[in-house]
Amino acid sequence: MAQIKCKIKIMSPILGAAFLSLVLIGCRGQRSKEPPIIPIQNMVEQTSYGPQSQNENFKDGRAYRPQILETVEFGKDKTNTRLYQGKEPESTAQNPVWVKKIPIEINDKVMQRGQISYNIFCSPCHDYAGDSNGLVTQRAGGSIRPSNLHDKERLALPVGKIYDAIHNGVNNWNMPGFASQLSVEDKWAVVAYVRALQLTRRASLEDIPSDIKAKNGWSNKQ
Repeated sequence: MAQIKCKIKIMSPILGAAFLSLVLIGCRGQRSKEPPIIPIQNMVEQTSYGPQSQNENFKDGRAYRPQILETVEFGKDKTNTRLYQGKEPESTAQNPVWVKKIPIEINDKVMQRGQISYNIFCSPCHDYAGDSNGLVTQRAGGSIRPSNLHDKERLALPVGKIYDAIHNGVNNWNMPGFASQLSVEDKWAVVAYVRALQLTRRASLEDIPSDIKAKNGWSNKQ
């Protein structure tokens, strides 16, 4: 019996403190004209600087920092519409004018990067060859059928429209956009790789550079 009374005496202050803590927590957020009591300040109170005020933390003593040269504020429209939107400068929302030439330099490195990105993001639906028979289509039993990149309609698309599809998606995101997953350069690299895939079905010996044909002993007469 004495042990029970001892435990009660020990637990009573603990339970009382816990109850008081709950009461204090419950009071936080209620409207009051009195200043709030914040036991743990954290970052509630910290030094702030007004317009054109001084800040000794910087060598020039200015609190406002000048914009770094050649940077664009996050969320602002990019001025190079050909590069960032795949559209000509005179393009409008009602009448988009798509660029017909990829606005970055195409080389082996870009093509390899385009192949890697295509295989990761595009091939699950469009297949590695662009035939629209990727794993997603196969698993769906053909009920989900993305665009065949080799049909006449896709062959006629300007490169700017292909870029827009990769960036913003198609048909209310039946094909999702990859604006956040791929950089601007990587999206254009995918466009270049798509064009390369399309050439594999309709290219001729005349399309092969003469030095490569000579190196491999190929002739237009073959």
